[in-house]
Amino acid sequence: MALQYDEQKVPFVDFGNGVKLQLSLEEFTDAASKEKAAKELRETAEVMEESIRKLRELVDQEKQLKLPVEDESFMKRFLRPKKYYPESTFDMMKAFYQMKAKANFISDQLTTHSIQNALEDRVVQILPKRDQHGRRILYMEMGAKWNCTKVPSLEVIRCTNMLMEAIGREPATQLSGVVFIINFDKLSLSHISQFPPKFVKTVVDHGQKNSPYRIKGMHIVNNARMFNIFFKIFKPFLGKKWSQRIFLHGVELKALHDHIDPDCLPSFLGGAYELPAYEGAVIGQLLDCYKEKFEEEEKYGYIAEVKHS
Repeated sequence: MALQYDEQKVPFVDFGNGVKLQLSLEEFTDAASKEKAAKELRETAEVMEESIRKLRELVDQEKQLKLPVEDESFMKRFLRPKKYYPESTFDMMKAFYQMKAKANFISDQLTTHSIQNALEDRVVQILPKRDQHGRRILYMEMGAKWNCTKVPSLEVIRCTNMLMEAIGREPATQLSGVVFIINFDKLSLSHISQFPPKFVKTVVDHGQKNSPYRIKGMHIVNNARMFNIFFKIFKPFLGKKWSQRIFLHGVELKALHDHIDPDCLPSFLGGAYELPAYEGAVIGQLLDCYKEKFEEEEKYGYIAEVKHS
């Protein structure tokens, strides 16, 4: 399965039978999306103009934080999940780039090479179809199919963050958000030991407070008794919003389908389309088509004095 390009030279992965994975970085222009943005995100011309202006002022006051504030698409990426409130957006921005300034951790210097094993083993995947609400779906293998000696938890989280950065650049995803489906089939103690509480707190805080993504739901499947042990590590760090968006479905996929239409899911999740076993490296090739954007991102953030403090 090789990477392909459409007529506009936009890369995609073709899974057959009309199922393909392709990123869309084009701003939405249809009336329905604009109406949804206005209703859910307060995204109107007046609010956008004032919020971007105020956010630029706040960033300018943070002298050690270097960001492309003249790039409107960059500013929207952070403003949209905070519904165009500039002060809370600025707090998130600072926390996001403080985390990226931490060397050798969950979001600094993200490259496909650094997450190669996670991609090859398909531990984290972007499913090709969005759900019925237009949300991107990320699927994670956290049980039997996760070889944690080959792919440690840090690489799993880094892979998730890189995929989130990729789809997080899509205006349609900024609007509709992301849902996770996490498979805990045959979770073991060796898997659980990959998540000490301090690491879990950092990951959860980063995800629910400090990242520019709209996480709309986390759907847990095949959660058996061992999962209860695992969940006890995470539960103390969950805020109210995330707590309300975690759904435990067990082995009953019909419960999952109450939230995500089967037409949007592959057959191994009881869905309507086939997602063949594929070489995970092809997703790395897809991401590398946007390598310049990832490299550009590394130019921004806190300057060296902050990074090494």
